[in-house]
Amino acid sequence: MTFNPRMMGLDPQQMAAARELGKRLRLEIRKCPKGGRLVIRYVAVNAEDPGAQDAIANCVENFAVQMAMIHDTFFGMKGKIIHED
Repeated sequence: MTFNPRMMGLDPQQMAAARELGKRLRLEIRKCPKGGRLVIRYVAVNAEDPGAQDAIANCVENFAVQMAMIHDTFFGMKGKIIHED
């Protein structure tokens, strides 16, 4: 089965924008199954990229909300998003 972006409600322009973001950032995922912890970290590919920190902040904000909505919708899980500096 291949991934079809339209299944996620993404049009070709949105996918192109997402791919551009993927050229600027990389992803680190740390998992601790026994501790119930999953840490996702976005890192700039080029530390000199002036817009990278804004892109990272935007990804974190959007992903946190999306994860909360998915857990509420699919599992009925209630919770909270905790902001840390």
